[in-house]
Order: sequence, then structure tokens, then C-alpha cells
Amino acid sequence: MPVRRGGGLNGDWHAGLEEKIRSMNDIDQRIESLDTSLFDGVLAASTKGDRRSLLLLQRCVRRSGEYVYLEIGSYLGGSIQQILLDRRCRLIYSIDKRPPVQADQMRGEGSYTNNSTQQMIDGLRNTFPEAQLEIIKTFDCDASELDPAQFIPKPDFCFIDGEHTNRAVVSDFSFCLGVSAPDSVIALHDANIIFGGLSLIKRRLRDRRWQGYLLPDNVYVFLLERAIDRFGSEVRQFSLPQASYFLRAKWTMFRVRLALGKRFVLARRIWRLTKKSIGR
Repeated sequence: MPVRRGGGLNGDWHAGLEEKIRSMNDIDQRIESLDTSLFDGVLAASTKGDRRSLLLLQRCVRRSGEYVYLEIGSYLGGSIQQILLDRRCRLIYSIDKRPPVQADQMRGEGSYTNNSTQQMIDGLRNTFPEAQLEIIKTFDCDASELDPAQFIPKPDFCFIDGEHTNRAVVSDFSFCLGVSAPDSVIALHDANIIFGGLSLIKRRLRDRRWQGYLLPDNVYVFLLERAIDRFGSEVRQFSLPQASYFLRAKWTMFRVRLALGKRFVLARRIWRLTKKSIGR
């Protein structure tokens, strides 16, 4: 005979529990299917392709069980939200020095209004009132200023989307490499801008076992040690040809720098000489 649930507090508790379980299962299914609507709650500076790639990496990491996530450059929490909803993530490290203006390898600089940790936390709380925000541990400084001993447990999955200069990218990657688990996944955003930094990183990894993949639209990921064996074949299926991508990226950066000639004096001079030589 089926058990009949009564009303009142006990019935409400059971109904609430069932709804919570359904919600968690729904999130699991959405991650598995790479559902980019998981990014719709909070403004995210990423394309649909970027989001599918980040969900792909999240799906890979979470299949091994619980994991720890570290992010450099959180801004409003756009790339934290899908992690926050994942019941298998037990801790999130968010590192962001929160500048109103930040250097950029391509454009010279970029502006970030309302760039504060409180703004990010409030936005996540308002959008996801049931989420466990206590798992987010924030640091309002440059990653290089932090003591690696603070990052226990070690991150399994790192995402770098901070200052987009070669110097900063190499510094942020070195930090992640130092604090993360040996078999970690380290992804970087805007590979079309930071390709110079990626080349420097690859040189520094000579003594490590690693594999790098370019993912749509502009995500570059390093799989370290046993992460290659665990996730390499799946990630490879989504990867893009690197040579043609980076050739286009270099050409695009050159054209942008020409357009911003007042910031790039040498490029402006080259552009003027070129126009003069072809009679334009």
C-alpha cells in the first residue's frame, strides 16, 4: 500500500526536498548536454561557443567526482554561475584585483564598471537565492600576491580571464600551476588576444607532461599529467586547428593596433608609410 503523505510542515518538507532533488538532477542533465542557458542568469563576457567549451571542461572534471574550482578575473560572476549551481563543486576560489580600468594586449585597456566583489556576490545571490554562496572564497588582489598555502584543498579546474596582457597571463598561469592539483585542467579565455602569452607558457612547461587544445570560440586549455588520459580524447573531439586560428588572430591584432594608432606609435607609422607607398 502506498504511503500517504499528510499536509502541514511534514508534507511541505517532503515537497521541498523533492523539488530540490529535481532541481539538482536538472542541473546535472544540463551540464551533461552542454546547455549554455546555464550562463543566462548573470552577465557573462563570453560567446556561446566559449560557454559550451567551459561546460565541456566542467563536465569532464565533475565526472571524476567532487572538485575544486579556481578563477582569476571573475568580474560579475558570469563564469562562476554554472559552477556555483553544480553540486559536485565543493569550493570556488575567486581572484580578482577589481580595477576600474585594466590593461589589454589588443585594445590597450578595458573599462569595468561596478567592479567589486560585493557587486558580484549580490548579483549571484539575487539570481540564485537557493545557491550555497558560502562555497565562494574571494581574494581582491593580484594572484601573485597570494600565499599558495591558502589554497587547500587544491583546485582541479582553473579558469584564467583576468588582465589580457602576455605578462599577466604568464604570471596567472604560473600561479595556477603552483597551487592546482598535479592532474589539473587550466583554461584561458580570449586565446585570440593572449596568444603571445600562450607561447611563453608552453616554453615553461617543458618539464611537465601536458597537452594543449584550442576550443571554440576562444578558449585554450592545458591538460596536465593524468588529465590528458582522462579527458584528452573527449576534449580533442571539440578542438579547433591551431595554426590557422593563431595566424588569423595575429593578423586581426595587427589591424586593430593600426586602428588604435595613437596607442601604438610604431604601427601608426607603418600604416602611414604603407598608404603613401600605394598612393592612398
